[in-house]
Amino acid sequence: MEITVLGCGEAFDERYPNTSVLVRSEEATFLLDCGYSVPPQVWRHLADPNEIDAVYISHGHADHYFGLPALLSRFWEDGRTKRLAILSQTALLEPIRGLMEAGYRQLAARFQYDIDYRSAEPGRTIELFGSRFDFAPTEHSVANYAVRIRSGGTFCYSGDGMFTKESMALFKSADLVVHEAYWFEASHVHADIDGLIAMADQQAISRLALVHVQRGLRRDPARILTAMSRAENTDVSLPEPLARYEI
Repeated sequence: MEITVLGCGEAFDERYPNTSVLVRSEEATFLLDCGYSVPPQVWRHLADPNEIDAVYISHGHADHYFGLPALLSRFWEDGRTKRLAILSQTALLEPIRGLMEAGYRQLAARFQYDIDYRSAEPGRTIELFGSRFDFAPTEHSVANYAVRIRSGGTFCYSGDGMFTKESMALFKSADLVVHEAYWFEASHVHADIDGLIAMADQQAISRLALVHVQRGLRRDPARILTAMSRAENTDVSLPEPLARYEI
């Protein structure tokens, strides 16, 4: 798999696009999260409107799914014909449809491609384009599911939230985990950077990429870099947009 961090920013970051990841397997391309500042990154990076096969939405916050109306509408305008899968928690599938209608009224009915909405829940495995998707909850202000994708290697993406026993089990021995790392405080909303790095060591995660860092911390990352240096077994990075990883 090839992993590209399209965006690494938090919700209100003026420098970095919302956190979003592009995953290319041998058989398909997946987009993980699509906040309001993500579509231009997709358009700069991908020329073919048929290239993305599936979109996964981790939770119902604007910086993780409000870019869908623009993304899907430009797919139509650019001539997409291939069926698109959208995976998300059951409770969010109808709001996603409603957001599309609110953004561009009645436009979805004119699309020349079908959308296949898939319910993604913990305990449910989705097999798609030769890849296996599994999910686990994190602790966030709204329901959020981390995802593990297996296609040769193992890649995990947290969405938002502090890790849980369930997400730790999901991440165990992964080749790469892209995880939100908002600040240095333990909470039930976002991950604590020190605790996250310790968890990665404990769970034998090969590589950990820190994204969605609070914008003030990101502007002066000395404390983050010091924390990263304390990792014993995990290769920890602080990616810029369009950083790439191979699994």
